[in-house]
Amino acid sequence: MKLNIAIASALLAASVQAQATLIIDNSTTGLYNAGLGDLANMDGPGGFLLGPNVSEGDPTIQLAADPGFTFTPEFGADWLAGDYTGGSWSAPGTAIPSTWAVNTETAIVYDFVLGSLSDLTIDVGVDNGIVLWLDGAFLFGATRSGGANLNEYDINLSAISAGSHSLQILRADHGGSTGYAIEVRAEAVEVSEPATLGLLGLGLAGLIATRRRKQAA
Repeated sequence: MKLNIAIASALLAASVQAQATLIIDNSTTGLYNAGLGDLANMDGPGGFLLGPNVSEGDPTIQLAADPGFTFTPEFGADWLAGDYTGGSWSAPGTAIPSTWAVNTETAIVYDFVLGSLSDLTIDVGVDNGIVLWLDGAFLFGATRSGGANLNEYDINLSAISAGSHSLQILRADHGGSTGYAIEVRAEAVEVSEPATLGLLGLGLAGLIATRRRKQAA
């Protein structure tokens, strides 16, 4: 009976086992846009993108929904949909600096491929603000005082489909200094294959048979 329990347990563990893989960090290259300038006027006074030189203070803000920015021409025709025509973007494969010009905004696009259905964990820190989208869909936005602590913001996404994806980031600064750190990990969501389930069933059937034999004895 112990052998059958071990077989069943091992098969069940193999069917759900997954391991997180680092897919993006500060060494990851991408598309980079350092030609945006100061975008404080893009959403006006009191908006998320604050005026330069701490002219609107240094508040803590977390966006509850997509800010609905009307992007300037420097972003290109539709950067969130992958159309950079007319924008001030770098070539693909550009190193992303962890600091940038004070009182300006910069944008980043990381393209990546998932080999299977996966959960994503995004750990990011920034001085001062950040907004993130995945494949053009808003994920998160926040700004507050302090430096760029890697675990400043943790974003967990479940069951992202296999295939090509783009993580799009807008970094914001309103005075003082800049900084940025990121790590993104993917963990495959394992789905048990019929063959594995069949073997598991055999293991359980053997367990039941053993128990019946002992009862009969």
